[in-house]
Amino acid sequence: MSKYFEMAADLYQKGDKVSAFNAFLELALDGEADAQAMVGYMLENGEGCEQNIQEAIGWYEKAADQGQPVALFNLGKIYKTGKGGAVDEAKAFECFVKASRAGNPHAMFEAARMAEAGAGCEKNVRRAVNWYETAATLGHVEAQNSIGAMYQEGHGVAQDYQKAREWYEKAAEQGHPRAMYNLGMLYDKGWGVEQDHEKALAWCRKAAHAGHEKAKEIIRRLQEEGKIVF
Repeated sequence: MSKYFEMAADLYQKGDKVSAFNAFLELALDGEADAQAMVGYMLENGEGCEQNIQEAIGWYEKAADQGQPVALFNLGKIYKTGKGGAVDEAKAFECFVKASRAGNPHAMFEAARMAEAGAGCEKNVRRAVNWYETAATLGHVEAQNSIGAMYQEGHGVAQDYQKAREWYEKAAEQGHPRAMYNLGMLYDKGWGVEQDHEKALAWCRKAAHAGHEKAKEIIRRLQEEGKIVF
């Protein structure tokens, strides 16, 4: 990464988006992939310039042709949502897979979701498991909860409540509401853990505080059954 790119990034962080855009554009015109990705991002979001989705796509494509993972991921999102015109799930999946192979955990999660659903690709739950687990290992919180659910349900992988609990814990400890609920449910049911209504309550309270409605149902039931006292 060039010193000029670092200067442009510093301008961006300091809030001088116009100067940052001009600096990134200078590098992008010379073919620097990271700068092309940033120009695409700023054009997509109208930062330091007038918003222009089609121009953003053009710059993302230039960076993507060089294997730039963030550009591939952002391009995938545009194709998936139809932000640039028509939805193209096949192109979105292709971009997410390329970004995944370049090590982008966010792209791995999106590729996993699409493979699980058969969106833009042939449905392949085993492949989805692989992408979820790799992203989860790299710290992607949503993927940690998702792979936990796959192990809990035995979906695309042998059912393993212990692994489900381990992944839920990683996500729950980072404040993921559904993972907190899922962990509370395991303790409530005694699935892969010793049944513990106090731990179930503790995790469900955290999930409920974060707005998870089903967690509130577990809390009410535990209270009605006399298994906890407020």
